[in-house]
Amino acid sequence: MLEPGRTITMEPFDGNDKKEEYRCKVVDIEEGKLFIDYPVSVQTNRTVFLLDGMQLAVSFIDPAASSAIFLFHTEVIGRVKKEIPMLMLHDPGLNNYVRVQRRKFVRVQKAVDVAVEVDGMPSFSSVTEDISAGGMAIVLPESAHADKGTEAKVYGVIPSQHTEPRYIEAMAELVRIYEDKKSGRRVGSFQFKDLVYAEQQMLMRFCFEQQLQLRKKGVE
Repeated sequence: MLEPGRTITMEPFDGNDKKEEYRCKVVDIEEGKLFIDYPVSVQTNRTVFLLDGMQLAVSFIDPAASSAIFLFHTEVIGRVKKEIPMLMLHDPGLNNYVRVQRRKFVRVQKAVDVAVEVDGMPSFSSVTEDISAGGMAIVLPESAHADKGTEAKVYGVIPSQHTEPRYIEAMAELVRIYEDKKSGRRVGSFQFKDLVYAEQQMLMRFCFEQQLQLRKKGVE
């Protein structure tokens, strides 16, 4: 897991859609605290100065776990100078590290209100079975009939713990239709097409928040 010398990547966790990414190394670890060297911006290759209280999403690769990627939410809690100047981050503990899939976006089961427009058929409102930054599975009404490969425009209302609800509007392709075994409802799996970066980042943050909530409730 995390240990001195491990490289970590950080980005602001404040609802800002501007792309910012920082890299640094873990220098030392104490109970509830991570000490890191001053981070460098991936975009500018310059040292960045983070304020106390700044909220961050941290990711790192653990070679001991088949190079799995882990995420956690943290904040800057101070700075100290030992052999080198360092920042202190809150360490939420192993139970709050979220393991994510490397090959695709993290998908979470969550009912999100959506509306769908498909050429040649009436638009409809529904909810999602699950959602990710790559697409969403939407419950289909009986009147909705479409073939695989059909394009649609989807609108969604994405709740947030930190800001007002956010909205997405994206083109998507229907990749499959299946019946949910538990509910018996027809579900259409839609894959986003050309989703803009800001909306993709917003959905990634949303899914990350949902996973943290599930971890705290002991679901995962």
